[in-house]
Amino acid sequence: MNRTLSLAVAEAFRRMARPLAWYYAITLAIPIANGAAKAGATFVDHALVVLIFPPVLILIVCATYVTATRRRRT
Repeated sequence: MNRTLSLAVAEAFRRMARPLAWYYAITLAIPIANGAAKAGATFVDHALVVLIFPPVLILIVCATYVTATRRRRT
């Protein structure tokens, strides 16, 4: 990963820290508090998607933005 992309990713994660924390609290902590973790595999599948998808999406958006910005400059 080049420096421009890594800086964009770091900045994106800094800006998204609070919204991601709220997202995780709502989609994971509240169901756990209500006993959804006892559901077994279905909750684990849900938790994995919730934990993995947002950071991957942030990386994809950052890479697309950096690539588009570079193409516009040339």
